[in-house]
Amino acid sequence: MRVLPVIALFFCCVIVGCQTTSSDSTALTASENAALPTEDCWPFRPKKIIVHPMSYFPMRAQDKTPMVDIYIECLDLDDQTTRSVGVLRLNVEDPKSNTSTSFKCDLGDKSVNIHRWDSVSRCYLIELPLPAGFSCETNAFLKVSATLNLDPDELLTTQSTVHCPQHKP
Repeated sequence: MRVLPVIALFFCCVIVGCQTTSSDSTALTASENAALPTEDCWPFRPKKIIVHPMSYFPMRAQDKTPMVDIYIECLDLDDQTTRSVGVLRLNVEDPKSNTSTSFKCDLGDKSVNIHRWDSVSRCYLIELPLPAGFSCETNAFLKVSATLNLDPDELLTTQSTVHCPQHKP
């Protein structure tokens, strides 16, 4: 009989210990709050862009028009591929004829960002017509300049070349 009050007291303690409190369990402490990024902080913000070596010269499927596909890769502080927002500008120039083709898109527009993002290569794919007078021959190449305006104070730039294949299929 003396055991019964002890067992009852034990169960009361367990029940009280398991009840939730009225305080919000998701609330952060002051030190956790201080560790959060501020509005201006974006941990995967691109720190550089490159013209990916996968860029090449396809024929447009509909009308067999020669094109150049430029793959732009955004890399974060750890050199990991990341998506971006901002205004992307490309200039593709034929150094032989001094003709060029330009392109601009706003990656801040969600539909444009989705349309230009190639999930296989993890790059932005831009298909452009060849500059006037350019012929993809052995040793021919195009100079590519790309800029990405992340905001009014930050501009990422890169320059590279896209070479014609040595052997045409």
